[in-house]
Amino acid sequence: MSQRPSGYARRPDEDYATIAWPILALLATRQAAPVGRIWDPCCGVGKLVAVLRIRGFDAIGTDTNFLATAAVPAGVSDLITNPPYGENKRGELAVKFIEHALALGVPCIATLLRADFDSAKSRQHLFRRCEFFAGKVVLLDRIKWFEGPSSPSDNHAWFTWSCGHVGPPTITYITRAEANAHQTQKFTAAETVGGEL
Repeated sequence: MSQRPSGYARRPDEDYATIAWPILALLATRQAAPVGRIWDPCCGVGKLVAVLRIRGFDAIGTDTNFLATAAVPAGVSDLITNPPYGENKRGELAVKFIEHALALGVPCIATLLRADFDSAKSRQHLFRRCEFFAGKVVLLDRIKWFEGPSSPSDNHAWFTWSCGHVGPPTITYITRAEANAHQTQKFTAAETVGGEL
């Protein structure tokens, strides 16, 4: 299936802030809540970290060169991020992010990527042949990255890895309405962190 142009102005490294509902979708589909600190190594204290903090999680963000990071911050049990795709937008940088997160030994990893990211033969060391690949959470509504008349053209999913994973990976589907309905905390307009749920 071909992709139509979205009308969005492209940003270097696909640097788009993650809005709240995809994060809620990930949390809604987890078997258990994160038990330690959650780390987003891509953007400092951005929207992803802010949404997690509003939900009551201990979340931190860093904006240093993740690929040069030699150790996981203290107390981190989960890495949740929307990684950059790379200069050519073919996912080469996102692959390096996932490889590095696995090499660092982060117990649980979740990356927000295009839904077909696991389809490339060259990435099967991260998916089909990776014992830690736990599954995929497919978002059944498209993410609107910008305000205005443009409409999204890409489908996205969370890809997850867990050091405690046993068995084949699972696939879960969730809509925006289901993600929002699952939340236990009611957000006010001020709490939505600069964007709609």
